[in-house]
Amino acid sequence: MALLSALAIWLGGGAYVMLGAQPEAPEEPPSAETETVADATEQPIAFSHEHHVTEIGIECQFCHAYARRGPVAGIPPVQTCAGCHEVVLNEEPEILKVLDYWENEEPIPWVRVHNLPDYVRFSHKPHIRAGVNCADCHGDVGSMEAAVQVESLSMGWCVTCHEEQDANKDCLVCHY
Repeated sequence: MALLSALAIWLGGGAYVMLGAQPEAPEEPPSAETETVADATEQPIAFSHEHHVTEIGIECQFCHAYARRGPVAGIPPVQTCAGCHEVVLNEEPEILKVLDYWENEEPIPWVRVHNLPDYVRFSHKPHIRAGVNCADCHGDVGSMEAAVQVESLSMGWCVTCHEEQDANKDCLVCHY
């Protein structure tokens, strides 16, 4: 049990689930960093994924260009939004908010929707290169007004996917 406890500390509580044991009660509650914010009403701008993806046809990676190049998909810089909206619909109230951030050279303070614990080292890059569709993990964002988390993104959920895809299940793939 001592070895299992040491491994769980090193890998995080998910190691218990992976190894089929029950964890001891945590000594302190999880931090706010490990909780996912899924309340779309908290966003500073009412951005419609449905409008941009389904109606206009913008691909996910046009705005989230870092997904194919690195660990995080990234939130697009205000410049990306302003590039179109300095000309298109530039009198709409929500667009005026975007343009205010642009003119003030400030990033839009988006509220994070998908968040993983600090001990997980997830990278979008190998998933994109393996042909995993954004919707497989994020749901049909193109039909959402605002992005919300639809999958648990738990270790068990990820391991199940890796098993189904015959992908590497070595602990150090995600915990390094």
